[in-house]
Amino acid sequence: MHPLVEKFLQGDLPEPMANALVGGSLPVPSIDLLQALAYAVFRETPFAPRAAETLESMPEGVLQGAIAGPVNPPDPLGLICRYRKEPALLEQAMLHEDFTSAWMERVVPHLPGSVLDLPLNNQVMWIERPIILDHLEEHPEGDYNLKRKIQEFRRDVLRLIAPEIAKERLELIDEVEAGRLDKAWAELPLPQEASDEESLTDHQARERAEKLLRSIKEEGGEEPTLTLTQRVMKLKTNQKIILAIKGGKEERTLLIRESNRLIQVAVVRNGRITEGEITYIAQMRTVTDEVLRIISMNREWMKKYPIVKNLVMNPRTPLPLAMNNLRRIREFDLKLMAKDRNVSEALRREAKRLAEPRGGTPQ
Repeated sequence: MHPLVEKFLQGDLPEPMANALVGGSLPVPSIDLLQALAYAVFRETPFAPRAAETLESMPEGVLQGAIAGPVNPPDPLGLICRYRKEPALLEQAMLHEDFTSAWMERVVPHLPGSVLDLPLNNQVMWIERPIILDHLEEHPEGDYNLKRKIQEFRRDVLRLIAPEIAKERLELIDEVEAGRLDKAWAELPLPQEASDEESLTDHQARERAEKLLRSIKEEGGEEPTLTLTQRVMKLKTNQKIILAIKGGKEERTLLIRESNRLIQVAVVRNGRITEGEITYIAQMRTVTDEVLRIISMNREWMKKYPIVKNLVMNPRTPLPLAMNNLRRIREFDLKLMAKDRNVSEALRREAKRLAEPRGGTPQ
């Protein structure tokens, strides 16, 4: 971090220089300036009003460039979500790998209605902090569809067992990752029945697990040999989401084909997913555009040409996103795209235009 910013954070910068810093007048890197502004605002320093004005006046492109890399601590991401309203900038901030559920909880009340779907669809964060759904439901710009989805998620995903027991059950997914599938399968969090009024006790949860095991046994008392596909089919929605977040490659391969967008998003957010899997997912026509946007926001994945190519050529990819990455496509593939009827007409025209002046020299 720039020395001037370090001194400011430590309270050692003289007031005139501190005023100049938060006013954006000193030559410091943009990300360091954002750290100073975040400190000034969230610590409620005397410089907070000027810091907020500086943040609001910074060009969107400058902010996007500043948070393109690591942001640690993530306070600048929260600052952007608190004071800026541009959808693309907010999307980049909220999908940033350093953005936390704690910050999501803090910023949701300040978000514009146009981006409320981003926190709503980030089930990883609101499973960790369900109060995020409460903030979304109370948001003045939340429409009927948003509130309907919140109720569905509460019913299908969050109505599990008691929070402390659910946390313990999440740890059992490690059994799945280690290949001990039979032992862990019945111990995944079990959804409450519709008649349940209170969270299950630990004893009740164990009884449910044992009942689930008995229900899949043959009449003779022997547990049948089930394929992985059959096991996945027996899971409830919330169990599939958790398995998608924590499971291994075989589970991810099956679950990415689920039509539920929450399950698909959980698959691509799995920390163990490989670039080969992302390359395959980027060309799938059954995934939602949200999955494709998440892929496009990952800088490491987007360094790989096969992923970029599959993303651009996928008819499900939003046209602006595909157009933004079209110049990265090699001439040979551009010529193929110009003739591909599965690609949108606008994208074909632009691919043809870009391919013509290249003079036949492959990249």
